[in-house]
Amino acid sequence: MVALCRKPESLADLRHPALRIAAGDLLDSAAWAPLLSGVETIFHLAGVRQRPGATAREMAAVNVEATLDLARRAGEAGVGSFVHVATALIYGPSQDGETRSERDGFDPAPTLYASSKAEAVRGIRALVREGLPAVTVCPTLVFGPDHPSHPNRITSEIRRLLNGGPRVWIGGGRQVRNLVFVDDVVDGLLAAEERGAVGEEYLLGGEEVSPRELAGRVLALRGGTASRLALSVPGGAALVAAGIVDGLRGHEAGAGYATGVRNLLREWRFSSARAERDLGYRARPLTAGLSRTIDGLLR
Repeated sequence: MVALCRKPESLADLRHPALRIAAGDLLDSAAWAPLLSGVETIFHLAGVRQRPGATAREMAAVNVEATLDLARRAGEAGVGSFVHVATALIYGPSQDGETRSERDGFDPAPTLYASSKAEAVRGIRALVREGLPAVTVCPTLVFGPDHPSHPNRITSEIRRLLNGGPRVWIGGGRQVRNLVFVDDVVDGLLAAEERGAVGEEYLLGGEEVSPRELAGRVLALRGGTASRLALSVPGGAALVAAGIVDGLRGHEAGAGYATGVRNLLREWRFSSARAERDLGYRARPLTAGLSRTIDGLLR
């Protein structure tokens, strides 16, 4: 088993006699092309995340062009299975309380990240028609114990609450979003390799919860010792402030703070029914995932 990583030090905690960590960048095909020979399965998780300062060119290069180059070469090398990790955001936000599923088709949020991921999935579909044995999984908002070199956004919020920070909400904090624990995503990836239908996409989600409710659950699990101070910022004011910061810092549209605020003001409801039916996917209760996360952060 080989793990290709730009920063091998971030995987220093992973130790297994069957695991080899190889340093390399997805943009440098010379670093990974020799690794394709004799490979049964590729799990492709690399990508440029949504963040202030990311550019359309950067996301296109990694999330689309390099991803499809890897997939194409994997097919040519005779790889038995290509499991591609996209995102539930390609199906878009919920409208009027609806729950989004794979049947709804793509309606990516106006972000560079979601748009690039949707384009990559379209490219994977085309390669499947040419014979690539690919399955795509689309996790919702992932959380769990993270690494300091690569902090998770939901986990960072949990960490802030545990450290006594105030509860902060945008637009009231009652917008529901689907959260999934990282171990459940891993289980979904393995199930997709074993039982996923070639050419299919599978949403991997968990429970739906609002920021207000999430903060309440974290505080309850912590024993109520964290800060009870709460601040709700009106959505309009948050958008104006974020837009000013984006302008001052030169952030591209679709990748700045204003985009993040808009996403926080939307609801993200997703169904994992297809993965449950086809893959045997089951997500653990949110409280169980939060407990594991908090335990990891407090060690």
